[in-house]
Amino acid sequence: MLMINSHYQKGVGLMEVLVAMLILAIAILGYAALQVRATTATEESMKRSDALIILNGLAEKIRLNPNGDYKEAIPEDLPDCSNGCDADDQALYDLKQYGDAALTKDITLGVIDCLNTSESQKRLCLIAAWNDTEAITDAKASSEAETPENACLKTDGKYVSDSNCLVLEAY
Repeated sequence: MLMINSHYQKGVGLMEVLVAMLILAIAILGYAALQVRATTATEESMKRSDALIILNGLAEKIRLNPNGDYKEAIPEDLPDCSNGCDADDQALYDLKQYGDAALTKDITLGVIDCLNTSESQKRLCLIAAWNDTEAITDAKASSEAETPENACLKTDGKYVSDSNCLVLEAY
């Protein structure tokens, strides 16, 4: 029978354990990084879903009230629409309701004329933005104005790179 002399085996088993622990530590770090990315993607997905639900609701209100001006700023004192309103007052009321719903989800809303659309087919673009993105385009209000930072859309209607927003056309 062959006998193994344990004299020559000293420390080799410990080295194997250390290498195995190193590989295990790298695998655990990789798994943790994967979990962080998955959590971030889930949060982004939830924001997009919330934004889409809010924008679809507002788009439906715009279709129900085609004569309302939905690009107006919301005043401090809203008209009481419990007994009926004219088209513009109803538009302000709708904007306030959906704006408040969006704020509970940390989303800001914006309504602009869609860029690059014809005058005969004017459409409204509803913008929902979150995180550091603002619900605006990067177009200047005048030639002297500064270009807004963290805009959602470029002047050609395309999304700004790395923006956190969603745009829905309403007609």
